[in-house]
Amino acid sequence: QLQKADIIINLKTLWDEKKISFKDGIFNFNKQLVNVLVKMNDNKQFIYFSGIDSDAKEYSQRSEMIFKSEKYIQKYLSNFIIIKPGVIIGGGDKLIKALLPLFKISFFIPLFGSGKAKFQPVFIDDISIAVNKMIIESLMGKHTFELVGPETFTYKDFYNYLAFCLDCKRTLVPIPFWLVRIGISILEKTPICPINSEQLKLFERDNVSSNRYKKFSDLSIEPQNISEKIKKIIGKSN
Repeated sequence: QLQKADIIINLKTLWDEKKISFKDGIFNFNKQLVNVLVKMNDNKQFIYFSGIDSDAKEYSQRSEMIFKSEKYIQKYLSNFIIIKPGVIIGGGDKLIKALLPLFKISFFIPLFGSGKAKFQPVFIDDISIAVNKMIIESLMGKHTFELVGPETFTYKDFYNYLAFCLDCKRTLVPIPFWLVRIGISILEKTPICPINSEQLKLFERDNVSSNRYKKFSDLSIEPQNISEKIKKIIGKSN
């Protein structure tokens, strides 16, 4: 199938090691894929979805394997596009989907840590528009994009905004990360864990653009107002 394809988009990722290790499921998979493409010696367009936090290779094994995958792609392929999106909102994203039921039934909302870590969510349609433009314009060569929305939230501000959109008052209860890690380590052994250890790490540090790579503006795209999109998503869920 790869032989017949002109464009290869790799969206495969892994959030836990229950069935396969991060090394095998992320790095070795990408290494094998790149080796196949190199052997084909075709001018195929390869698009790899990474993450803003992949440079923090010392932060988690998952990030390290994504970082190694990027470096392998950059070393052996002459045509690639690495996309580092912010937290993606829309299209049934897990973040809002997991939070809304809690906001609707509980007056007290757990907040991991101080809630001061920042992130730049991006609307999924903007990511789709960007990828579509890359394909239509046959963007070749070596490119890395950080695609984030125009607004920066702290998780505390984001939670308060969700409560505002739901027209309800909620009290945020900070929970120390060490205590959350203990709870998650227990819940991960059950089928009801709403968040795993790797996902928790997203709440511990800033997940914002480094301003070291290309942006939406390099594609002449203006990302949409994410606050308005969140409000519409919540409005449809009520």
